[in-house]
Amino acid sequence: MNVLEGIRIVDLSNAYSAPIATMQLADFGADVIKVENTGKGDGSRTWNPFVNGESLGYMYANRNKRSITLNLKSEEGKKALFQLVKTADVVVENFRPGVAAKLGIDYESMKAVKPDIIMASLSGYGQTGPYAKKGAYSNLAEAQSGLMYLTGWPNSLPTGSGVAFGDSVAGMFLVQGIMYALFHHERTGEGQYIDVAMVDSLIGLIQHGFAQVSAMGVEPERIGNRDLSDYPYDTFKAKDGYCQLGNSTPSDWSMFTKAIGRPDLGQEEKYNTPDKRWEHVEEIHDIIQDWASQYTRAEIEKIFGEYGQLYSPILKCSEVMEDPQVLHREMVVDMEYRGTKYKDKGIPVKMSKTPGTIRMMPPTQGQHTDEVLKSIGYTDEQLQTMRENGVIL
Repeated sequence: MNVLEGIRIVDLSNAYSAPIATMQLADFGADVIKVENTGKGDGSRTWNPFVNGESLGYMYANRNKRSITLNLKSEEGKKALFQLVKTADVVVENFRPGVAAKLGIDYESMKAVKPDIIMASLSGYGQTGPYAKKGAYSNLAEAQSGLMYLTGWPNSLPTGSGVAFGDSVAGMFLVQGIMYALFHHERTGEGQYIDVAMVDSLIGLIQHGFAQVSAMGVEPERIGNRDLSDYPYDTFKAKDGYCQLGNSTPSDWSMFTKAIGRPDLGQEEKYNTPDKRWEHVEEIHDIIQDWASQYTRAEIEKIFGEYGQLYSPILKCSEVMEDPQVLHREMVVDMEYRGTKYKDKGIPVKMSKTPGTIRMMPPTQGQHTDEVLKSIGYTDEQLQTMRENGVIL
């Protein structure tokens, strides 16, 4: 049995941030009913890149869901939505703040239909505040949160994460909020409203940045792939690619120096603490880089394993997909959408009694409209009329 079996989620979201959250909930058994508009549907269906005419952007965030279409600008469409909400535990949306209220499907409207409903909203800046109605996407949220300023190399441009990090992190916090609310509902029978912002979520990852500014008067700056807590934690180029190396015991780096064939460095007083090594970071980097350039990544891994030091190759996606640890953890799974077979990410959370499962491929637009609406009392005749009136596809 999946842990969220019996929980129904009406998913009004589109694009990536909230859909990735509802997919995670669906992976653990929630019945996620994706409500798409009667036009082009979820906006991610139009994103590049395309394979066989289908968007990969849609495919990677919508497994295990059922899709229905509703024209929520029509009274009949809203009526059908509210009928569905009566059977649900959670409603999720990521419209720009104010849009749900304008459509008449905000939390107050949902609560009038089902008093104990949980409603979760995800937006760029949150539902309140001076920036609430500004549009946002992942890189904008990374910029606003301070995360982008901290990412990259000294004396170079601030850098985005390389993936839709703001969307993903906000989606994970949205899952947390929904789970907290479901637990509260189980205890009290009460619903509530959840407001998650991409910027807030990324600020939550800034670690000691605020304390560093306020308590030390020091502005954190970009340090590349290094770590202020100790050196050497850094990226180095081997004969056949890049790797990330680290010292396993910050208070004693003698084993690291032996691993790189320079045990004399371990006796040098000017290098004997993390702070002192940071004072001489560039010269230490150059020594290690000179050593790394003489070996392949596999050879470095073997040497570092013998000396108990920290090592990881810096892998491309294609290499990650073939990595034995990744495959052992079932983090590469086979998927199919409208005849296109592809590999996707597995389920990161491993549970001994109630593991997540992939039960359904991503749905086509409106694939389950009749199935879902019939389950809440609509007849074939009513569905035909709704189609004729443009309420459903």
